Amino acid sequence: MMRFGILGHPVVWRDGQEVRLTTRRSRAVLAYLLLSADHSASVDVLIDAIYGDTPPRSARNQVHRGVGEIRKSGITVDVQGNVYRLEAAEDEIDAFTFVSLYQQACLLADEGDYSAVAQTLETALGLWRGPALLGLDSDVFLTEAAVWNERRVAALEVRIDADLALGRHREVTARLRRLVSRYPLRERFYGQLMVALYRSQRGSEALQVFTDLEERLREELGVDPGPELQEIRLQVLRQDASLELSPPPAATPKQLPPLPGTLLGRDTELARIVTLLEQCERSRPRAVVVAGPGGAGKTSLCIAAAHHLAGDYPDGQLFADCSDPHAALPGFLTALGVPDPELPEGADACAKLLRRMISSRRMLMVLDDVRDPELIRHLLPDGSGCTIIANSRAVRVQLPGVMNMTISALAPEDARALLAARLGEPRMAAEPEAIDRVVELCGGLPTALHAAAAKLEARRHWPVSRLVERLTDPTLILDELAMRPTLQHDYGVLPARQRAVIRKMGFLGLPMVSVETVAALEDLSPDATENLMEEMVEAHLLSTDDGQEFGCHPWLLSFGAERAAAEDHPDELSAALERALGAWLVRTDSARVGLLGRGHSLPQGSALRYIPPGQTDMSLTGSAWLAKNLGMIMLLVRRAAAAGLHESCWELAIAPLELFQSGGYFEEWSQSHEIALTSVCTADNVRGQATLYHSLGQRSLLLGDYVRAGELLTRARELFARLHDDHGHGLALCLLGHLARVCLDAIEARRIYENAIDLLRAGDDRVAEADALGGLAIVLHHMDEPDASHAALDRALALCREGGSLRSEAQIRQHMAVHVAKTGRPQDAHPELLRALEIARYIEDRVMQSKILLALGTTQILLGDPEAATRRLAEAEKIAMAAGVSRVAVRARMAQAFLGGNPTSLHSVLT
Repeated sequence: MMRFGILGHPVVWRDGQEVRLTTRRSRAVLAYLLLSADHSASVDVLIDAIYGDTPPRSARNQVHRGVGEIRKSGITVDVQGNVYRLEAAEDEIDAFTFVSLYQQACLLADEGDYSAVAQTLETALGLWRGPALLGLDSDVFLTEAAVWNERRVAALEVRIDADLALGRHREVTARLRRLVSRYPLRERFYGQLMVALYRSQRGSEALQVFTDLEERLREELGVDPGPELQEIRLQVLRQDASLELSPPPAATPKQLPPLPGTLLGRDTELARIVTLLEQCERSRPRAVVVAGPGGAGKTSLCIAAAHHLAGDYPDGQLFADCSDPHAALPGFLTALGVPDPELPEGADACAKLLRRMISSRRMLMVLDDVRDPELIRHLLPDGSGCTIIANSRAVRVQLPGVMNMTISALAPEDARALLAARLGEPRMAAEPEAIDRVVELCGGLPTALHAAAAKLEARRHWPVSRLVERLTDPTLILDELAMRPTLQHDYGVLPARQRAVIRKMGFLGLPMVSVETVAALEDLSPDATENLMEEMVEAHLLSTDDGQEFGCHPWLLSFGAERAAAEDHPDELSAALERALGAWLVRTDSARVGLLGRGHSLPQGSALRYIPPGQTDMSLTGSAWLAKNLGMIMLLVRRAAAAGLHESCWELAIAPLELFQSGGYFEEWSQSHEIALTSVCTADNVRGQATLYHSLGQRSLLLGDYVRAGELLTRARELFARLHDDHGHGLALCLLGHLARVCLDAIEARRIYENAIDLLRAGDDRVAEADALGGLAIVLHHMDEPDASHAALDRALALCREGGSLRSEAQIRQHMAVHVAKTGRPQDAHPELLRALEIARYIEDRVMQSKILLALGTTQILLGDPEAATRRLAEAEKIAMAAGVSRVAVRARMAQAFLGGNPTSLHSVLT
């Protein structure tokens, strides 16, 4: 277990043992990240914090090295862009543990439980190992250290108050002597010392303490002790009985709703509200506005915070449901005793009277569901004794004295704890995966989680998986989670354009959308769309990590689909969907060009390609983008099929073809193509059928199902011929040539390859022609025609370069080298494989790298270099596992087993 400390020199403990951070830079980086919001900071912020206005030239490098040293200590530091984020919970940091204990002690003091106060603060103060941030001397750290050191002194003051209340005046006297010596201008310690001495029958010494301080202040500052100390002096002189013990505070009537029954997972937010209000300057009104999505539990949180603070407001606590903003102000005036006939008319007049009535009082006001920031402005009093705690779906109030904070979904572990509190551990343990799915489908929102728990409580005979099935159904989720009223509220107050976006997003049905996708749905520019989406994030309807991809809860999609069916014309929705699919086709086309070069293409249909107005850069990075978005493409294939957009459907299905082939996504390959085949067969779309049969034939060929591959590829060839599509015909023939080659029919393979080459050359598909020439080169080499084989190979590599496909060049070199190695000439294969590996590394194709490294390792076995072979095979296995190519990893392990003495057939390992 990791723990972190800044109350002293910055330190890390693992399982109770200190992990030594040897450099100042690592301690400074650690300390700043621990104290930063979300424990994250950019490199530039870290440089400013550590070095101030005069950073050395190496400052950026020093920060990076400091992060590296922290990571070497076993601490997780993530990086996104230029921002580092330290993985640390609040309760793992001594400073925040101290604050939490101090806040508990203050609440206990308000309740008069001074024994618990003393015990709690003893634990809190025991966390200190010296001055905060010891050893860090930049201005930022010195300022931060002063804040924390002041909190330590404040805790000492509260602890001594508790000791005095418990009658421990003799025990604390020596300690107070040390404290007034260490803090010679801290008047509260002097007052406490005077009280302790007086209660110890040492009144004259108590008066001497005052005299000593009075002389010091006049000499050094030219001022007198403050009025509180002056009053204690008078009480000592008068032997005032009030010095003995303070009477407990009188009970205060509460006008707040009852505390929420279950408030799990909100300890950090609750502590933050309390801390914000306690630290706010007392010279002005204080207010916190809590924003967050509907169902996040804002009301419960605000009520809980109000109960924590209510004892500080002896003049009353007020609560108002502000969904009707016109009722809040008159309601407060009525609660304060203004008769209905005397209520003024109009919000301004009511606000003026209310401010006058509370200006000299200490009152707490809780405002639920604020929709207009003007209400808070009206309620901010002119005096200094009142506090407002408000919540809102999206309102941010930019006024002096108002602090804004945002809450979101519960963390998964807190959401599970909420369910466990209602369902019991046995039911949780029986179906852990189903419970996790419920948490996911509820989005971690307390309102939805409570609705799900209530459903399961009412139906004890249901397995949790039964509820998961119902929540997965878009037609049921809104009713199952009781989210429709919340969403209707949110939807009703949105501008028209945002309502339209929700409807079209629901009709599309994707849980994650890009700016470009929404731009296509709405036929807007990306810039305008991005602004629109950011506004929806601020309204807590969407979520985003990078400002480009936006997440949407399943129930919002379901609600949007409902509203689309009720409000939009079907033709408008169909056009929006086709534009969105067309935007994805533009991106998949671009990704394929980035992967294969511009000289290669699959047969293309007539599906719309859509580029939003103002969109410029659509360049993508091939397989990485396809792999990241494969799940979305699969959803879009299904959506296009459901909408009858068969052209878009089959073109999206074949878009990740190279990813399917190189990454081993055989299940996704089959699923997407079966959906698309049903769509194109229903529509009698011959070109779509031909292309899908061609693709599925390639899948069967890779899986070694040569009979099925022959059937599918023959069917594709026939359909392309029927369409008089020579290019498609050539592509099908190329794969049939590969089939004949692997089936060891060299004469037939040669004939097929030569026909394919003629057709592909006529279609100017250079990369596909290179693929056929590469296969022909292997056949010619096998038929002992080396000159012809070399000529075909040289031509294939030249075409790859002309077509701009480095990946195809690496693949052809690899295939030819493996064939050469298999035929007994590994010395000739080795340099070709090295060249192929260089290309694969340059284009960052990990799948290709793993295959080439496997071939290199097995070739080096044949060359009699087991040490080099072992290195290559181990690297092949590692990269293959990282890339998800399990077949290559297995073969690499087989080859390593061969080196270890296992009688594996090395010939079968070569790919």
